[in-house]
Amino acid sequence: MHATRLSAHDLARSTSHSALVELTRLALFGLLALGLCLVPTSALAVLISTGDGTGNTTVPSEHPGLANAGTIGALSGIYVRNGWVLTTDHVGVGPLLLDGVIYEPIPGSAVQFQNPDGTMADLITFKIEGLPPVPDLLLAEQPLVVGDALTMIGNGRDRGLETSWNGLDGWEWLPTQSLRWGTNTVTFTGATLLNTQAFRIDFDEITAPLPGEHEADLVEGDSGGGAFVGEGLDERLVGILFARSVSPSQPLGTSLYSNDGLIVDLYAYRDDIEAIIDQPDCSDGLDDDQDGLIDLEDPGCDDALDSSERGTMYECDNGIDDDGDDLIDFPEDDGCLDPTGMVEAPEPGFGVLTASAALGLAALRRRRTARAQRVN
Repeated sequence: MHATRLSAHDLARSTSHSALVELTRLALFGLLALGLCLVPTSALAVLISTGDGTGNTTVPSEHPGLANAGTIGALSGIYVRNGWVLTTDHVGVGPLLLDGVIYEPIPGSAVQFQNPDGTMADLITFKIEGLPPVPDLLLAEQPLVVGDALTMIGNGRDRGLETSWNGLDGWEWLPTQSLRWGTNTVTFTGATLLNTQAFRIDFDEITAPLPGEHEADLVEGDSGGGAFVGEGLDERLVGILFARSVSPSQPLGTSLYSNDGLIVDLYAYRDDIEAIIDQPDCSDGLDDDQDGLIDLEDPGCDDALDSSERGTMYECDNGIDDDGDDLIDFPEDDGCLDPTGMVEAPEPGFGVLTASAALGLAALRRRRTARAQRVN
């Protein structure tokens, strides 16, 4: 398998309405013979059948990895480690909202993963600025088998009223969304759907759920969410939620018992994913600290194995608002003329620059900004 870095054009295309329509058309063509419709919606999320449907919006202590689930627009993404996020290609790249904090994507960082036959999977990773204070996630270390228990999370539709259609019971969806977790089990492995290696879950009616069992369906709002196995230190991220299959002519906005959920099998892409996300900042080809300098060009890099482009010895490159003006480092802080500045505060006499000097400084900043844009 291989990974392909996306251009800005590719990113715009992957999130366009026409691309989603084409995905849906291809899915319908391939699965109608099976009596199912595969729906790669612009969002997918977990709807739970237990209680009144409003629970499971906080992270339980036995599943710390759920804290890594965030939102990308109205959709979902999973922060893995070292600044990298996993989501689906049809969700695309965007700011990640995680625990109330927005993390901007690093330009040029997006990578779409490839199958052995050269087709592109509905799976991407991209890097964000900063390291969220959540656990580093480990990926699946062995293939899943039928019966494996999953915990899933995504930013999906809330559950509405009970409903029934063609003898199938289920639930309507509300227009609101919540980041919610639920459970299910693997019912089929080794599938390749929508050019993506995947496994399947079934949404079943469970009349007497066991403690901790919250039968979940994938619904609108949760594409890019995560599926996990294990608990505590043994927890592993094994999948990314990406599609659902429904009965032909099933009413829109419903979850019916018998619906299936499709989840990207991360074990199939693990080597390619880790080859990207475990690169040191100082040799990943990206401007990780957004100062216009990349890898060993950056004064914050001691060598190619350095895990951060930040230079702790320079106030203008340490990632801290040293002078308390809500501006951080070069080129954002006016007190920083370059990343090697020892203080963020203006140098003596900075406040009385002549008009020509001020214009020259502004021109310098414009040139540096233009250079950063060309590099990215």
